[in-house]
Amino acid sequence: MDIQSEAARTALASVLEPSERMMRVVAAVGCTLVLTDRHLVLVRDGFSYRPRTGVQSWPLDRGLNLRLAQVRHNTGRLVIERAEQSASVFLTAASMGEARALVAETRQRIYADG
Repeated sequence: MDIQSEAARTALASVLEPSERMMRVVAAVGCTLVLTDRHLVLVRDGFSYRPRTGVQSWPLDRGLNLRLAQVRHNTGRLVIERAEQSASVFLTAASMGEARALVAETRQRIYADG
């Protein structure tokens, strides 16, 4: 697991809880998705210029909905929704496998308790 930029690592560190662990990292178009043992975190490139949407975090609970759209023209999309907070993440064809694994692991963590 590697987060490419120092700025993204710093942004992520500011939202992680004590002892929270990164489980999966997926590079997407213009952002990085990070699955931790407690949250799904989206760190957008240039996040410091986007105070509201530059870093978004969703708790792993049954209110979180993830939808992957098929790849067209070498681009796919992940829609992340929870209550009134949502985001779209665009993925290259090369990163779709990692994104599918992230979605599967997220769902496994959400539904493991019951």
